[in-house]
Amino acid sequence: MKNIVSADQLFEVIDVFGKRIRTSKQYWEKIKTEKHQELKYGVREVGQALQKPDSAFRSVKDETIALYRKQMDGDILIVVAKHLNGSGFVVTVYQTKKVIDKGEKLWPK
Repeated sequence: MKNIVSADQLFEVIDVFGKRIRTSKQYWEKIKTEKHQELKYGVREVGQALQKPDSAFRSVKDETIALYRKQMDGDILIVVAKHLNGSGFVVTVYQTKKVIDKGEKLWPK
């Protein structure tokens, strides 16, 4: 994972599809403190899920959204990212115990 020097950028990684996916420090804090306080995984695991997911699916509601899934210590880490013109950003991150295969399977093909 590449850490970006920009003051607000927390990280940017090249995902399994070759797209640059990023998030800001401020937005990461929002995910951890407001959206998913139960989230026990950090930036390193999110980068792993984006770069080497077990699977990835297109959202059934928005074709520009991909859900990356990675098995982690008894949980499934889900990273939701929006793709725009070869790059994208993290929408949210959460963990679950349930495996739900919805939408077009993007990875592995």
